[in-house]
Amino acid sequence: MYTIPSFRIEGGRKLEGDIFVQGGKNAALPLIAATLLTKEECCLQNVPDIEDVRKMLDIVEKIGASVERQGNTVFIQSKDIDPSNLPVQEAQQIRASIVLLGPLLSRFSEVTLPYPGGDKIGKRPIDTHLDAFEDIGCEVKRDTDHFSIRCVQECDMPSEIVLNDFSVTATENIIMFAAYHRKTIDLITAAEEPSVQNLCEMLRGMGAHIQVLPYHRLRITGSNALHATTARTKPDYIEAGTFVAMVLAVGGDVRIKNFPTQDLKLLLHLLKRRKARIQEEGDDCVRVQTTDSLYLGKIQTMIYPGFPTDLQSPFGTLATQLEGKTVIHDPLFEGRLEYLQQLEQMGAKVHIIDDHRAEIEGPTQLYGTTLEGKDIRGAMSFIIAGMAAEGVTVLKNAYQVDRGYENIEKRLQSLGARVERLS
Repeated sequence: MYTIPSFRIEGGRKLEGDIFVQGGKNAALPLIAATLLTKEECCLQNVPDIEDVRKMLDIVEKIGASVERQGNTVFIQSKDIDPSNLPVQEAQQIRASIVLLGPLLSRFSEVTLPYPGGDKIGKRPIDTHLDAFEDIGCEVKRDTDHFSIRCVQECDMPSEIVLNDFSVTATENIIMFAAYHRKTIDLITAAEEPSVQNLCEMLRGMGAHIQVLPYHRLRITGSNALHATTARTKPDYIEAGTFVAMVLAVGGDVRIKNFPTQDLKLLLHLLKRRKARIQEEGDDCVRVQTTDSLYLGKIQTMIYPGFPTDLQSPFGTLATQLEGKTVIHDPLFEGRLEYLQQLEQMGAKVHIIDDHRAEIEGPTQLYGTTLEGKDIRGAMSFIIAGMAAEGVTVLKNAYQVDRGYENIEKRLQSLGARVERLS
């Protein structure tokens, strides 16, 4: 049985060695959902062993899928599934449960799901999903704690769907729904994040035709006979970027292997322009070293391929150790700057302008204290802060870290960090 742990972090030690980037959380979860589109067995490789993935696998197993895990490889067969058996409480705990909507609606034409949970980083409505399915021609009923969707005949589906915004999970839901139906649909304002690319690769392997068009458009021609495939989860570009921020904040000399260089071109470009000691060694290895007088200036989050919102808190933590003022603007989530209030307890000089903007003045000496993880990325940022601080930091509710980072304390210990898991 899983018990919520804490981490004890002792600061003041430089990081040395190699660290390997695991498969992406945000990539693995929709791949698991996509296995529901066929009755045949699918094989997913490079699946991270993290809490959100465990919950997602448990959900699909409880609705009747056969799930077998062998290390980081997972075999799923969804021959006899029943969405009425969906465990409501577990589905409410993870945001990614929303991507079950597209596959289940495709298979059963009608589905009822609870509103999803996940990180508490502001308002995260699913209107983009529900509006898109209404535009497709489905009947949508919204209730207090759940929603229901009933699919009308395929012949009523339009040839073009425009999403309200660049929602990643809404894009994934519509792609999976369209992949199951023998009609061509153009999806407009589609997100292009690596997880979306990964999903499209898998669905092509199952028999769907998906074409990437200019200006955030996808053309999907589906098949009602999708078949088994083997898909590999892309390396986690958020984890890779987090490790870059970590080494620059704490100091040392680390090679980050299995690095998804193509997914982080902008980040690497910006850091190199600011004279960060970063070297690309081949296609999938990046060496990061202690950099004196590094200056960021501004962190502006954007949709992919811009600066990811999930990297805002690790780089905001890095900013406390850099020269001068760093301005953060994160327009997507109004709760994403709350971690800065806890960094202030460590000695960081922070001015929160509003829900989306903040200023950080550096460098400042951070001092160990007790912190509490509220979301995945903020909690991981507190580990970085603890390693950069003087003294001992205790991170409570480290479950948030376990949701997105596999065996993180052991991997950091291999670099010389003093990070200990407390029961």
